[in-house]
Amino acid sequence: MVSNRHNASLSSSEKKRLRDRRAQENLRKKRENRIKYLEERVEFCETHHRASLMQQLLTAVDSLRRENELLRARQDRLRNMIASWDADETGVASSVTAQQLRQLENVGPDTNPRTACQCDQAEKGLAATPISVANVELSGLNAQAEIFTRTTGLTLEYAGTEPGLGHLDSVQDVAAGGPNILPSIQLPELPQSSAIQALPSTVPAWCLVPMNKYGHDPSLVPATSPWLTRPDLVIACPPVPAPLDLLHGTRRNYLANEIHRAIRRRAIRDAECVALGWLSYVYGKWRVSPNPATFARLAAFQQPVMTQIQQGHPTALDLIIWPQLRVNIIRNWTKYDFTELTGYLSCCTKVRWPWGKDMLERDADDNLQIRQEFFEVFTRESGWGLTSEFLDKYPELMEGLDVEALRFRMILPSEVE
Repeated sequence: MVSNRHNASLSSSEKKRLRDRRAQENLRKKRENRIKYLEERVEFCETHHRASLMQQLLTAVDSLRRENELLRARQDRLRNMIASWDADETGVASSVTAQQLRQLENVGPDTNPRTACQCDQAEKGLAATPISVANVELSGLNAQAEIFTRTTGLTLEYAGTEPGLGHLDSVQDVAAGGPNILPSIQLPELPQSSAIQALPSTVPAWCLVPMNKYGHDPSLVPATSPWLTRPDLVIACPPVPAPLDLLHGTRRNYLANEIHRAIRRRAIRDAECVALGWLSYVYGKWRVSPNPATFARLAAFQQPVMTQIQQGHPTALDLIIWPQLRVNIIRNWTKYDFTELTGYLSCCTKVRWPWGKDMLERDADDNLQIRQEFFEVFTRESGWGLTSEFLDKYPELMEGLDVEALRFRMILPSEVE
């Protein structure tokens, strides 16, 4: 009542000013509320929808899509293989045509055994013919050859055999000679752990690929072996890399250049760059195109174990040198900071090669190639060691391993000869 009487006593101009003042106050409050709302929305978007996060998610989706396509293709190959076994048991295996056999083996540009075995010194990147193929378990090769011959009626040739030899005798002959390690390089004897479950003998080992999963962290997808997201480019690369491409990069070999870029992010010397690069290269070739030829180029310790087949894990863990350590980390990797763990592991992994000793030499055409002695060291499990920094930081991951045999000690030039 008092307010009404007071307003009634105001003149029309004063009433107008009062109405304007209230309207301006209401407008100011609405504007402030709107600005506050927009600020909260901007803060939310910056927190949850940054460009880098969106790019990571898009990269993860693209990688998962490609991996799904690869898995579908491999499932089709396995179905075809099982179907061929059933046909063999019912007496129909003899009707398998050459075209069906080619599909079964997923023969790619580098899987022709006769072509692969003709890649001598220049293509292997070695100054002398390597015998890494002989490091493949002969019993496993015999089992695979027996199954393959039984199901197809053909003889399986391996990339490690000499041209013109269609069976495993040549591999056994090479393996009988043993590694030609320099007397000055003493490699420790690493015991084989019984905790590693062997692969089933009923299926060829070359077609069993690891189960790669990344949990709920999509950032791991591009950070672990990103070249596997482009299998088309990897398949087009040569069977083995040139050492200079691993050391300095190249525009002519996609896989070698990508591996070079990834390895050079770590603080490692040239010896590890070449050795780890070569092992990563041949593993990548097998991973995108599993077949007997690409599998035969793997070092014996690179062959997957049952834990890799059964338990999901990032691809980078498949490149760990020691099978037992590989199993230990695959079983426990989610308990650690993945970036820190792999960072320590990559920097603390050392090849047992004397400091300052040449790892390359020139061939007959004056091209730099990997020395035979160096090749034989880094393709053996005992040719690698771990520094005390990793062993002391992660002692719980050393279960089943001889820590002292694994411990790396630098070989100085003065200690050689």
